[in-house]
Amino acid sequence: MRLPDNLLLHTVSSLLSIGVIVGLIYDWTGYAKHYAQGTESWHLGESRLIEVTVVRDDKERLACSSDVVIDGLHCGHHSNGQPFEAHTQADSHVLSPFNTVKNELFLGAGLWTSPVLHGSLPSERFTVTCHYKKIGDVQSAGLRWALTEPFDTAKQSLALGTLTDCVIP
Repeated sequence: MRLPDNLLLHTVSSLLSIGVIVGLIYDWTGYAKHYAQGTESWHLGESRLIEVTVVRDDKERLACSSDVVIDGLHCGHHSNGQPFEAHTQADSHVLSPFNTVKNELFLGAGLWTSPVLHGSLPSERFTVTCHYKKIGDVQSAGLRWALTEPFDTAKQSLALGTLTDCVIP
């Protein structure tokens, strides 16, 4: 039994129309703005408990570069690599790149101003548990993992937010 040609044409055009409608809905709802690619389940405005892995030298080594400023949070460097005026890790608004113990990459501010990190820190890699509040996403940012390295552009959008109430477990 052979199907009429116009039935096949209608089926293909219907499938294409559905694809276009789904794409428009995806764009209209702002889904991509609310979810960073590496942290899809992190919702805008949500606070969650996360465990970050660091070494004590990360305070000087970790940095990001971007011209994006959201709610006063910004990287320590502009996208051209020039430092923001008077930026230091002692500023609770300066973002740095971090990884969770689940290897989720994000930008966070406030870790190094946390009272628990003011004393002597372990010499080996350690974890810090903090409340992380997602403020927004950065679509393009440069990341630096060592003081002597240049900024490398992140290959994904990154969640950005604040780290508070940190403790070393």
